[in-house]
Amino acid sequence: MMATAKRTLAPRAVVLATAAAVALTASPGAATAFADHDATTPHSSVQLSPNERHLDDTTKDRAQAKAAKISQSEAADKALKAVPGTATSAELDNADRNGSLIWEVNVLGKNHKNYEVTIDAGNGKVLNKHVDRDDDAAQDAAETQDLVKTDKTGHDKAIDKALNAVPGTVTSYSLDDNDRNGSTVCGIDVLGKDHKSHDVTINAASGKVLNQHVDQDDQDDSNN
Repeated sequence: MMATAKRTLAPRAVVLATAAAVALTASPGAATAFADHDATTPHSSVQLSPNERHLDDTTKDRAQAKAAKISQSEAADKALKAVPGTATSAELDNADRNGSLIWEVNVLGKNHKNYEVTIDAGNGKVLNKHVDRDDDAAQDAAETQDLVKTDKTGHDKAIDKALNAVPGTVTSYSLDDNDRNGSTVCGIDVLGKDHKSHDVTINAASGKVLNQHVDQDDQDDSNN
């Protein structure tokens, strides 16, 4: 389970959220303050076609990696310039409504809060950034801090090790805890030069590659 994962709102939280929405309609100033958190659908300089948006995961990965002009490492750097801290995850994805190709980067800021930063995958522009203000944001941030403290490898070295294991293009990176033993790991998805999606797991303390395997979708295709 990722430390930055969002939990389902409890009924009381839903009521509070509804009340906040009503208050916003009556208070223009409050609406402005809330707009930083309630981000609109981003519009990037690169879009996937309607057909590409509905491809299976691996085929979509290929389309996204081909269309993106900004690498995962470049997107993380852009996010860290917007929010100084530690990048804890970055994923290449497309906005559901308009197909805009974006990097979604999570950053643990120097103020010990979790931020979500959206980067245009075409030109590297910061499209949106906001701090996590969910009811459990403080707990999530504390869990993220624990992961960062135990990460002795770091983002850049982890990416290098993943690409040494599987040459290709990184499509996602995440700092997470290992469900089996609680150790901190770097989970990295690489679209290999063999045009298959590979999952690479690296021990964040030692930098050792713990596991590398082809994504199940590609394995199924190979067996058919």
